[in-house]
Amino acid sequence: MKAALLTPLPVEEYLEGEQRSEIRHEYVAGQVYAMAGAKLRHNAIVRNLAVLLGQHKKTFCEFFIADMKVRVRSIDAFYYPDIVLRCGTPLPGDSLYLEDPCLVIEVLSASTANIDRREKLHAYQALPSLREYVLVDSDSRSIELYRRRPEGWWYELLGESEGDSLRFQCVDLALSLAEVYAGVDLPAAPVTD
Repeated sequence: MKAALLTPLPVEEYLEGEQRSEIRHEYVAGQVYAMAGAKLRHNAIVRNLAVLLGQHKKTFCEFFIADMKVRVRSIDAFYYPDIVLRCGTPLPGDSLYLEDPCLVIEVLSASTANIDRREKLHAYQALPSLREYVLVDSDSRSIELYRRRPEGWWYELLGESEGDSLRFQCVDLALSLAEVYAGVDLPAAPVTD
């Protein structure tokens, strides 16, 4: 048996290393985790959402795809959401991360779904600026929406009704599920008795 002491990596070293690395890594409490590549349908969903957000973009909001980190200081973490949107004063062009998003979107895959639904859900909800956290399934036409309201966080499941639409309140945009999943080759639903 071999044993080794896990020494936490300082934030500064993580950020410096990310600028040189060809592989993206998320950082949680001093530990670094490599990010896996995504399937075609995952990327198609991200593309659809980015195009739709870009067409609706408000001048005081900016959104980023895949390579912008979000820092959650309360748990000492940096994550790479699929899409992140922030509104307000523009950040300097050399910013390495955001700390004040109003919307975070993660497209689920088999390897990330549990982390996105548990660890990242709780981490992102700790951000005072966050108003909506959206989980888009890449294997079925299903979207989970967590929305901050004065009385707490509310959960909505979209996709069970034909007329469901996804509304982003922080940018006042409504999207049909058909728009989100346009051109996406979803796996066939399992046959049930």
